[in-house]
Amino acid sequence: MEAVVYTSNTGSTEHYAKLLGHELRVSVYSTEEAGNKLPTGTEIIYLGWIMAGKDPAISLGNLALESYYSLGNSSVITAEVSEQVKKNTIATGCCFAEVEVDIKLGKIKILHIINVHDSGKLLNPQLAEMQVHGGISMGMGYGISEQLILDEKTGRPLNGNLLDYKLMTMLDTPELKADFVELDDPIGPYGNKALGEPPAIPCAPAIRNAVLHATGVAFNENPLTPQRLIDGFQKAGLI
Repeated sequence: MEAVVYTSNTGSTEHYAKLLGHELRVSVYSTEEAGNKLPTGTEIIYLGWIMAGKDPAISLGNLALESYYSLGNSSVITAEVSEQVKKNTIATGCCFAEVEVDIKLGKIKILHIINVHDSGKLLNPQLAEMQVHGGISMGMGYGISEQLILDEKTGRPLNGNLLDYKLMTMLDTPELKADFVELDDPIGPYGNKALGEPPAIPCAPAIRNAVLHATGVAFNENPLTPQRLIDGFQKAGLI
């Protein structure tokens, strides 16, 4: 028997047929390709339904429940697909920070900070700005205060609470600013590019470089805690 399948998920067609007890030669079309065609009687799957002739027999949802939970007829439906990506979108961004350094106390105060990102055409500008604000906050914590200390013998955290693990607070956070360069990318959806992790990436390096410019001392470890700063300033002869 030869059958035609219209479905939004073509990967499990042969498995559906096996569950129904058919040995079929299957032609697969997506629901978009199906357009406004009506069932002809040869389809197994038509717009989310298993067909018996021209009549719907069972929905794919109920078939999935039966295949997974049935005590006597269970056979889990799975699908796999591989895609080799030959082109990809490239999102870029940068961070600018102005800091004030108290050398004797080993403290950094962030005066101004701004992230600028090219994430293609912004689909939701307000949400994009919020995403950048969150990334800046994470990046500042990574650069200045957040340090997970582990017991060398057991590997257990020694500061696994919000008292000893120093998150940035509102008192530590300046006004967060975000700007965008919207360069359309035809590869991305609607010209959009990534804005998930990029906002958190450049902040710690920007803070480190601002400290370098302010003091002349280069630090190559994060976070820039007071003890680490004082040690560096002592070695540089500033204290």
